[in-house]
Amino acid sequence: MSQVEGRNPVIEALKRKGAQKLIIQKNIKKNDKIEEILKLARRKKLPVEYVQKKWLDRESKTGRHQGVIAIVDKPQYYKLKKVLAEGKQEICLLLLDRVQDPQNLGSILRTAEAAAVDGVVIPPKDSVDLTPTVRRVAMGGDSLPIVKESLFRAIKTLHDEGITVIGVDPSGRKTIYQEHLKGAIAFVIGGEHRGLSNEILNKCDSVVKIPMLGSISSLNVGVATAIVLYERLRQMKN
Repeated sequence: MSQVEGRNPVIEALKRKGAQKLIIQKNIKKNDKIEEILKLARRKKLPVEYVQKKWLDRESKTGRHQGVIAIVDKPQYYKLKKVLAEGKQEICLLLLDRVQDPQNLGSILRTAEAAAVDGVVIPPKDSVDLTPTVRRVAMGGDSLPIVKESLFRAIKTLHDEGITVIGVDPSGRKTIYQEHLKGAIAFVIGGEHRGLSNEILNKCDSVVKIPMLGSISSLNVGVATAIVLYERLRQMKN
């Protein structure tokens, strides 16, 4: 089992399959969020346990439980071929290279879900797992299919399926506004401390950059991901 903490993340968790139990602070002050949480728990016929705040403080993994914790199934990782088989014709995937900050991964998953991404691939090593902190920040974005697989193997599979692989890196010759981002596509985005390795860059069909007009040379990986995904959506609408 795993746990989801905080009022909004718990609401999102209770809306999906896999919630097993609700733990809530005794004598918690009722508001719209708490009422919605209890209503969802009743609808799902989940057991509800009332505990002291100090118990929640002790058991919380994030330090920000807001009086509620949902016990949920452990996250299940997908096979890339299954994601491809179930995806739409103009599938969009994210490949994340060494994203190690749980706040960043959670933010990326939330944005990816909002931008209709079909799946996210993370390598088995040098990447954060779906921890309670990730799931809290993702606020439902962790419901996306998430694949744990070597990026090299994933890129080969994508090429075999005719999917364009685009690296996002400051070394790119084109900007995201100059590249064609429609169709079946997978974006490869580097982690917090360094860009994509030369080995990964050489496997990409194209490498694009986000134009930087100020003195700062790079963006937070979550912000960069959002810019790229929404440029794709803009192009898809035109």
